Amino acid sequence: MSGGVAPAFDAAGPGGGPAPSPKRWRLLRGAVGLGARVALILIAAEIVVRLSGYRPPDLRPRVALFPRFPDIYSPQRDLGWVLKPDLDWKGGDVATPFRTDAFGHRAHGDRPPPAGDGATVDCIGDSSTFGYGVPNDATYPARLEALLRESTGDASLRVRNLGVPGYTAYEARLLAERDGPHAPVTLVWVGFNDHFGTLPSHTRARSLLRRRIAYACFRSSACALFFDWLTRRPADAPPPALPVPPSYTPDVSPDEYVAQLTRAVRRLRAAGSEPILLIYPPLDVDEEVRRAAAEYWKRPRDQIDANIDAHPTYQRLTREVAERERVRVVELPPLFEAGGNRALHFDWVHPNARGQEVIAKAVEPVVRDALAARGKSDSPAIP
Repeated sequence: MSGGVAPAFDAAGPGGGPAPSPKRWRLLRGAVGLGARVALILIAAEIVVRLSGYRPPDLRPRVALFPRFPDIYSPQRDLGWVLKPDLDWKGGDVATPFRTDAFGHRAHGDRPPPAGDGATVDCIGDSSTFGYGVPNDATYPARLEALLRESTGDASLRVRNLGVPGYTAYEARLLAERDGPHAPVTLVWVGFNDHFGTLPSHTRARSLLRRRIAYACFRSSACALFFDWLTRRPADAPPPALPVPPSYTPDVSPDEYVAQLTRAVRRLRAAGSEPILLIYPPLDVDEEVRRAAAEYWKRPRDQIDANIDAHPTYQRLTREVAERERVRVVELPPLFEAGGNRALHFDWVHPNARGQEVIAKAVEPVVRDALAARGKSDSPAIP
């Protein structure tokens, strides 16, 4: 056998493939060693910080969307912010005083909020659903409750206002996916904040990811200390200036908007709640509004124009989701155009009390129809 070739067992790895070269082994050992040293340093830093007694402040507002975090909000990992419970707010953040109930929902009427599954209708949305600029009992959820009670004769019927300023289709989807009971019918009204311009690095999807990473960091005292040092600002310092985006980037892209709204619709149905989509009214804009918006937001005029001009696109996308998912829809644009549009607006975006009344009257028969179709024993008697 002296003329044979000995099998090269050292040329193959355990799986029969080529064995790592000595250089690759050295690199692998170096990487493992470096990782172990970094882990030991982090563990040591964590121990030192904890033994020092460091207690970080609430760092969550520092990863919110806003350059400042209004006192009406509590920070929240996924949603970013929610309204504080049991508020009796008199400040100017939303242009009018308002109250919240024990669950952090805008309250109306004098009765206590529904517990558990006590609501008949949930209203998910942004500042227009919240009722920016109108009194508590003039929001469309409040007026819808009054109209439904009148038409059904059921004084126990409740409508919950889940609207929060700044929310988009992402938050609508997250609220649809929340644990706990849902109302038999849920109205969803989003779209404006979705096409509002932002930095490419601060879109709603990336902000959600950033919050999740930051909140995981805050579980470590050492990481929280580093974040606190990195983001600390004097208490009396003015809010930081918003950087100017290089070009128009919607907070939620059209594709993302369709995906998030579709997921919200499907999740609501899976939870036993019939969704109804509202199509955003037209904006009340003219040349003066466009100029003032560019000045207020410190944005180039072409970006302001792109934001405003995207509004019909998101109206159309809402209709397409409704048609594809076979969802009831309430068309608000023709109603606002028939009512003079400007006469129904508080500003260029938000409906005033008259506009909120128009919305409630348009929604009420659609909600009654949805409740009747459900045929559930817990639905109010529909005449």
